[in-house]
Amino acid sequence: MSLAILLFSSCGEKKDSLTNDSKEKPFITEKLLDEIEAEQKPVTEKLKKLTPLSSTDMDAWMPVKLGDLNRVTYKTNALPTSFTYVTIARFKNSNPNIKLDITILDGAGRMGSVAITPFLDLERITRETSTDGGFQKTVTKNGKVYFQKYSKEDDTYILQFTVNDRFMVIIETQNMTEEALWEYTSQFHFESLPSI
Repeated sequence: MSLAILLFSSCGEKKDSLTNDSKEKPFITEKLLDEIEAEQKPVTEKLKKLTPLSSTDMDAWMPVKLGDLNRVTYKTNALPTSFTYVTIARFKNSNPNIKLDITILDGAGRMGSVAITPFLDLERITRETSTDGGFQKTVTKNGKVYFQKYSKEDDTYILQFTVNDRFMVIIETQNMTEEALWEYTSQFHFESLPSI
């Protein structure tokens, strides 16, 4: 699975998969992606010239503990064949059913800048939906736009957002409340990640 497919799968869902409306047109079109690419070109040109965060710097940034959650897995440069710098980590506590996963894509470098470009405008590549099985919506907190998704079937929340016009962050929790999702998210010091 390519990185683009992996990232788009969490926010570019077609409405027909939620409402069984088979006549629904694709939401994310080539035209929309071209528009976003043109609008974000000043940012992506800066990103292309940057070097991705080093594993040493990410080691120093990534917490080993979030409240009662301990980091149990951690890997930098997790998708080397994508030529982008991706870090993944999992946090758990004594309850085996509770977990928090974080994925961070550094948009620095040629391929990183290509991968992150659509996500620099989350409001345009996401849509709000609600069904008996869950919801997805955009939320603005402290001036930052988040894409939030909930699946009732497996009690999973997904939170997706960008940091400093450079990093794409995906946080996924299982068997946690929405309040816990936001509380644990606030414990990461995203503001200390470098900007463009």
